[in-house]
Amino acid sequence: MNKETENNLHNQIKETFHKAWRDALEAKVRQKPPDYEWIVRLYAEIRHKLTFFLKKGSPFRNQIEESLDVQLFEQMIRNDAFKGPEFYNLVSYVFDTCIKLGSPARDNDVKAKKLEVLESLKSGAVFAVLIPLFFTNANITVDWVLQDLQNVSKNIKDFISSNV
Repeated sequence: MNKETENNLHNQIKETFHKAWRDALEAKVRQKPPDYEWIVRLYAEIRHKLTFFLKKGSPFRNQIEESLDVQLFEQMIRNDAFKGPEFYNLVSYVFDTCIKLGSPARDNDVKAKKLEVLESLKSGAVFAVLIPLFFTNANITVDWVLQDLQNVSKNIKDFISSNV
């Protein structure tokens, strides 16, 4: 198998997996009651990914951990207290944090993912549409941050090993 065919197959599998994940999440969110446990786990994963490379106890890590309080989020969604303003603030915080942590070259892409979620909110999309869209876009942008940080780390290691 040549490299192009392999890349196409890899991308097709990746797209199929992501679509299946989004469809499953939307179905779980549409349930009565929604699958709150999965939603809370996804929220906690976003928080973990955003703090993964930050030093424990650092002011920025502490701010993210406090701002993305998992227990408060769970209480709010279980008690139907998570409405438009709270969702808007969450979206803004997560994507703005990705801009702070990520490569400036990705800023416009992150802003576009944020805008896609906020436009859906403005247009009156329901919880079952907003939650999968938010988690899909948030995971994409957070993964970009992690990829960029891993690339920087690799470049530093390569530089050090080539100059020793």
